[in-house]
Amino acid sequence: MIMVITRKYNNAVKSFAKISAVVICCLLLIAFPKGASDGAALGLKYCGELLIPSLFPFMVISSYIVHSGISLKLSRVFSRITGVLFRLPGSAAPTVIMSFIGGFPVGARGIAGLFETGQISRNQAKRMSLFCIGAGPAFLITAIGTLLLKNSVLGVIILISQIVSGLVLGIVSRFFYSDSAFDESRIENFKFSSKNAFVRSCSDGANGIISLSALVILFQAFIGVIGQSNFGNTIEKLLCGLGFGRFSQIILLSILEVTGACDKIVEGGFPLWILSAAVAFGGLCVHMQIWGILSEIGINKGLFLLFRLLNAVISGTITYLITIFYDPVNDVFSSFSERPLPNMSTHISGSMALLLLSMLFLLSISGKGKIGLAAKKSS
Repeated sequence: MIMVITRKYNNAVKSFAKISAVVICCLLLIAFPKGASDGAALGLKYCGELLIPSLFPFMVISSYIVHSGISLKLSRVFSRITGVLFRLPGSAAPTVIMSFIGGFPVGARGIAGLFETGQISRNQAKRMSLFCIGAGPAFLITAIGTLLLKNSVLGVIILISQIVSGLVLGIVSRFFYSDSAFDESRIENFKFSSKNAFVRSCSDGANGIISLSALVILFQAFIGVIGQSNFGNTIEKLLCGLGFGRFSQIILLSILEVTGACDKIVEGGFPLWILSAAVAFGGLCVHMQIWGILSEIGINKGLFLLFRLLNAVISGTITYLITIFYDPVNDVFSSFSERPLPNMSTHISGSMALLLLSMLFLLSISGKGKIGLAAKKSS
């Protein structure tokens, strides 16, 4: 009886907290509309120029590797390597590789696909979620290195740091989540098809990029609200009083959304290792995207955040050590008033067209499904 009352009380508290949060968010949007609109516009710009061009193709490829059965065919080749390093089956190797070269949500989508098709167990999926999350070369070298820092070599340095850090965390993850009984019948019952895999992969990629873009725009809108309400300045002064100094300018942004944080870090002329650490952490915007993708696996969010912090520390340290031997160009951080125009592959108009095509693709699939269902009913 006491347990039932306690459960009802906890549910009531959670419901009240959720309702209160929604009401507060609505009031903030009404009270500070300019900050919300400017922030949303900035988030749309980040999506168009940085995220969509660098992530969408990799998301489609990663999903195709899993659903076409390619990862299962390669399992024998990589089984010994992945088994020794990460305590994982060989079929997980392509997803591990894609997580290092594809970008934040690519690894998560690969993990979800492997679990859905029965190629890995639940605990193995949880273990992969601890280290198969990171920024890819398209984002680091093109977006961060070339567009923001005006030096692609600096993007390569951060990429190397991210990969080494990911490998270290992958080895550490071996000691978490004991291997459970693996049900091989799940693989046998799943039908792989190259034709269906391509359509499924495009749909997964479209869903993923739309979801990620929506989160980035939403987070940037609330960051704009924080800026207009001067709440951000209050947090900055509080952090400064706690001894963080000028780093207090970027802490809140780095916790919330990584793309805007990178822009702020570069504009502020912070050391390269700070930028590397911020990218490695990822920000809550990315974390929420990953939690949504891996919702059926039931990952431990506390442990996930701990590994994100470890990733930031390790990646930042490696970048710092590299820059001891390789001194970056001094004028890289000197002026950002004139930034290079993005090339054709990263232009915002092309990205918006790609996003629109993704939405149309999803609508067409949905429409075909409804037509087919109606035809079956009529027959």
